[in-house]
Amino acid sequence: MADNKDISVLIVDDNDMTRETLRVILRHDGYNVIGEALDGDGALEMATRLKPDIILLDVVMPKVSGIEALKSIRMVMHDVFVLMVTANKDQETVTEAVKSGISGYIVKPFNAKKVLDTVQSVVTKVRAGRNAKAAAANPPPVASSATVNDDPVKPVN
Repeated sequence: MADNKDISVLIVDDNDMTRETLRVILRHDGYNVIGEALDGDGALEMATRLKPDIILLDVVMPKVSGIEALKSIRMVMHDVFVLMVTANKDQETVTEAVKSGISGYIVKPFNAKKVLDTVQSVVTKVRAGRNAKAAAANPPPVASSATVNDDPVKPVN
C-alpha cells in the first residue's frame, strides 16, 4: 500500500456501487477519501467546504451534471484537480470537459489499476504544487554579493 494519506479525495457519483468501488480502491491504496456526493449540487458544496486535492466527478448525474458542477467548482477552486468519471466518450462531452479544466478521465467500466494510475498522475502535480507554494512562502535567504576583507588596513607611507 502506498503512502498517500496526505492526498484528499472527494468522490461524486449518483451510483452507490460506483462510489463504493472508487472508495475501496482509493482507501486500499492509502488515499484519504474525505467525502462523497450524489450530485453536482453536493459536489460544489462539499468541494468548497472540504477543499480536496482531487475530485473524481461523474459526468451524467441528476439535477446538475458533472460538467456544470465542474464549471461551478472551477469558479471558486482554481487549483483543485478534477478527474471525470464517465462511460460517455462522445467528442462533445470530452471537449466540454477539457475546456472546463479537467485533469484527466477515468472511463467506465474501470479497474483498480486504471483508477490508481490516473489518480497517481495527478498526485505528482498536487505535490509539485504544494512544494512550489511552500517555496514561495519560505524563500531561501539571499546570498550577499558583498565581500568582507579580513585584512587589517595597512598605513601607506
